[in-house]
Amino acid sequence: MRLYAIECTIERGAFSNERTFRIPLSDEVTTFDGRREGQLVGTAHRDHLLDEKKKRLGEDRPQYGSPIRGYVLCRKIRCLPDSRVVAEVPSADVIHVSEDSLDLVEQGY
Repeated sequence: MRLYAIECTIERGAFSNERTFRIPLSDEVTTFDGRREGQLVGTAHRDHLLDEKKKRLGEDRPQYGSPIRGYVLCRKIRCLPDSRVVAEVPSADVIHVSEDSLDLVEQGY
């Protein structure tokens, strides 16, 4: 299974290996029901998040109260005819994204 990364903001979560991610909604990223404003907020194990250099998120990153820019992993569910993709993020949210907003993640990231 191929994994992709989409840009997000990452904050520390309530549990030691949990992180909260925020993906801004726009014309390039919409919720499954078509919302284009606001943001998608989800939680994921830190293994499903990458830092700004697309490397595994360190155990101590980010520090509490200091959000960082990074990436959340996702997988393509379906390609749509208008250069858009239906993708699932680790929080089990399903979003529509432009093909251009996804970066293929190398094995062993």
